[in-house]
Amino acid sequence: MNRLLKHLQYILYTSILIIIGCNVDEIPPDIASGIRGWFTIDENNIGVNITWYHSEDTDLEKYVIYKGKNGLSPEEIGETEENYFMDTEVEWLELYEYYIQSVDKIGNKSELSDSVLVRIYSGSGRWDIPGYDSSYLCINHNQTINTGSGSIQQKGYHLADGYELIINNDIDGSTTAIGDTIFSKMLFSACSVDSFYWDANGWMTYQYTVMDTTVNGDTINTSNNHFPVYYALDISDPSSGEISFSSPLFNSINIEHSLKYCNGNLIFD
Repeated sequence: MNRLLKHLQYILYTSILIIIGCNVDEIPPDIASGIRGWFTIDENNIGVNITWYHSEDTDLEKYVIYKGKNGLSPEEIGETEENYFMDTEVEWLELYEYYIQSVDKIGNKSELSDSVLVRIYSGSGRWDIPGYDSSYLCINHNQTINTGSGSIQQKGYHLADGYELIINNDIDGSTTAIGDTIFSKMLFSACSVDSFYWDANGWMTYQYTVMDTTVNGDTINTSNNHFPVYYALDISDPSSGEISFSSPLFNSINIEHSLKYCNGNLIFD
């Protein structure tokens, strides 16, 4: 009798386990899609920003973010409940691959999403001009423009209107002679930089001052404006950027990213 009772208890217990087991959720959540990633240089936002479409699974608990480089297996770098993540552990000019994995409340994990490849480069910041020690060019990101009715934020990457590059300044020189150009500068129009190709274009006006004389023999300085010429800005390579001109009267100007903000502070410690 005891043996029969134990057998019945075993059957009942086994049946309960089977029923419970049949109700366990073993279906993984949907694979994350719509992955986008981009690197930004901003005083309050330095790193890779990653976004993706939010899952419609009702039992989703979190997303796990993976990162890889140089063909190595990706490693987990963080998790979030939102469809956004920022990676600040990056190195200049490196290439990183990012993947997203969805995890539900039971612990079921989706396969890794398609990867997004991000290069750690941005044209934003200060560009030095070799040969012009005190001169630099600034590319602003989401700059603020003051108008008569208030201030507005201009999205994207821009060279501000009115940028000046002094080419020559011998106004106080003691060796200048009549007919010499004693002061000259380039005045650039504003331009919007394409953040995919990192190029832009606009107009440059060349202004110069020549030492001259009056009919009475008095020395005077005469200022002139050269007609505007088309310029092209190429900042796709941080070590060999260039400003070129449509007129053969002006040589191209080489520029280099200084890894500094426009205010002179270092971007990376």
